[in-house]
Amino acid sequence: MTRLAWTTCLLAALMPLPALAEVQLTLGACVNVQAVQGSEQTASSGQSLTLADGTQQLVVECTTEIGREEVLESSDAFVVRFEAADTALALSAPEIESRNQMDAFNQQGNWKLTDRQGREVAFTADVLEKEGFQLVRDYARELAAYNRSGAEAAVAAPGLITNQDGLLLDSHVDPDQEMVSRMLRYWYLKADEQTRKEWDSWVDSSNQ
Repeated sequence: MTRLAWTTCLLAALMPLPALAEVQLTLGACVNVQAVQGSEQTASSGQSLTLADGTQQLVVECTTEIGREEVLESSDAFVVRFEAADTALALSAPEIESRNQMDAFNQQGNWKLTDRQGREVAFTADVLEKEGFQLVRDYARELAAYNRSGAEAAVAAPGLITNQDGLLLDSHVDPDQEMVSRMLRYWYLKADEQTRKEWDSWVDSSNQ
């Protein structure tokens, strides 16, 4: 090997490799991930996730000990959506020590997303409503239904179109009926138990 060739190889070996474009997301205290980009994937507080650049959508919850008995409690599951590329971020929740603080967190969804310098990064968060009694949740299925609903933190999926109001609709369903279906589901999930019973009774009587 000539001196020139040897020098060239040495310089090439010493040059730093280009960093891959990706997003490193570190989870703060109590933060647990249940799904990433529509697929079930778990990660716990203190761990980091490597995500491809672009639109990110996760299902997260805060699990912590509350009260004098230090009972382990989990918040509602939230869908968190944000845009990021070639950066390192941290997702955190406020300190929660009581049932009232947990209830307030479920209502406010005051997560915090920050970069390396501690600057806040914009994101959208929305509760992933739980339908009925479930021992084990199917987050992938629930997230797919959530995205079809065009809700606040939804992302576009194949077969969906966006209407003039920016809402995601199923291109295979009449837009008016899709809107009716979406709104009925939304208000049913928001209703209390008594209102749901009255609604179910009315639906049953209408089908007779």
